[in-house]
Amino acid sequence: LGHDLHDGIIQSLYAAGLTLESTRALLASNPAEADRRLEQCRDALNGTTRTWLRRLPARRRPLRLCERFPRVANRIAWCWADARLAEQVLDDLLVDRRGGRQGFPPAIVAELRRLREFNDRQRQEPPEQGFWAALRHTLG
Repeated sequence: LGHDLHDGIIQSLYAAGLTLESTRALLASNPAEADRRLEQCRDALNGTTRTWLRRLPARRRPLRLCERFPRVANRIAWCWADARLAEQVLDDLLVDRRGGRQGFPPAIVAELRRLREFNDRQRQEPPEQGFWAALRHTLG
């Protein structure tokens, strides 16, 4: 699952990068087409986040985060394939290192903590196989 998720997200990000590169050339000559491509790229990136969310176990899905802070959810989804980067991003979201930040509401903090724990556990445990492993993954 981890490899499938990693490959799918990497492919989506690579395709979005190519779309952005080709769009830059169109900005001056065909702004309407550039706008269409940017919209297409945005939809692809949002699709990456939806795919990431769907592949998480049901109890680990940060639904409130996605609803209230979609850009934060996108950031986590885009870096999820890299365990260390995902760990850094989640730590940065959970710990105020600059001071004076308002912070997330408690329900969002709880979702972020569950993701952080899942990220740690997923990367440390050897992958299980079979029906019971699939059921445990689904239930989180």
